[in-house]
Order: sequence, then C-alpha cells, then structure tokens
Amino acid sequence: MNKRCFTMLISIILLASCSTPQKKVSYYVIDPTPMLAIANLDKKSVQVLDLKLPQYLERFQIARREGANRLTFSDNQQWGENLRKNLYRTMTRNLSTLLGTPDVGTAINRSLAKPDYVLRVSIEAFEQAADGRTQLAARYQISDDGGALLTTKQFSSDISRDSRDGYSEMVADLQALFSELCLDIATSLQQLEAQHAD
Repeated sequence: MNKRCFTMLISIILLASCSTPQKKVSYYVIDPTPMLAIANLDKKSVQVLDLKLPQYLERFQIARREGANRLTFSDNQQWGENLRKNLYRTMTRNLSTLLGTPDVGTAINRSLAKPDYVLRVSIEAFEQAADGRTQLAARYQISDDGGALLTTKQFSSDISRDSRDGYSEMVADLQALFSELCLDIATSLQQLEAQHAD
C-alpha cells in the first residue's frame, strides 16, 4: 500500500469516527416542592450549617446501584450542578416555606442574623437501588444558638416502583424523598420551638 492510499484510509477512518452521533446528555436538578407552612417562625433564624454527602455522590454523573456493593454512573444522565449545592439551596427554600420564615441560611449563603437553630445534615443514601426502589437515608442534628445539642434524628424513606423506570422518574422520586426529609426537619424544629415556648 503506497503512502497516498494509507493517508486516505486514515482520513476516512477519522472522518467516520467524527461523524458518529453523540448521545444527548440530559441534566437534572432537585427543585423545591410547593408545600404549606406548618409553623410560624417568622422571628426565628435557622442556619443549615452542614450538609454532607457520600463521596460517590460528589460527581455530576447520576449514581445507581446495580447490586450489592456495585454502583454505575451514567455519562448521559447528569446533575445540572454540584448536587450538594443544589440540595443546600432546595433545603433552604423548603424550610423557609414550611417554617414561615425568610431567615434560613446555609454555609454557602449565610444569614446576617444570629441563628436560633443550627442544623447539620448527613445524607447516607440518595440513589436508586438495584430493585428499582429509590431511597433516601439521612441523619440530622439540631443545636441551639449556643451550640448545645437539642436533638439527633434518623430519617429513612423510599419509593418503590414495579420496574426500573427512566432517570426522570428516579429524579422525581428523589425530589419527593428530599421534600419528606425537609418536612421531617421542619416538624422537629416546630416541636422544639413549642417546647421552648412552654
């Protein structure tokens, strides 16, 4: 094969590989959920000081469990932004609505007011299991403005589906579960405020 034929062959292979259609990437976020206020803490300030995620969730590709100890990540199904920052912002808006106070700050967007309640959240699972069940497991602690621990709670919930549906359904389920967590936290804060008022 002469040099000219070889060069043409390489050019054809390169052109063919460039023309291979790329799969479209879909991007998702966890949005705040429309909810009714369960308390009126309009004079109170809440600081979401920390929200931790497992390291395997600290990436743009969405995680799914494929079996015991096995995760897969999709290059074509991704979070639209850093998931932790997304959850911070969504939790702030959900808690603000549920508690009836605009003064809910985070480590990213701090409030100027001294917090009446300080919240630390550790998310332990936030993905779809191998059986199609979407799950959220978390632990949270609430402290007062002086740093004294007021309560520590575990939260766990899941949504089951008949089969593994698409990523849109999975993210919708994760959003619903995250709203449940926010409601659980708001209920705990409401109870603490009622105890304080007595």
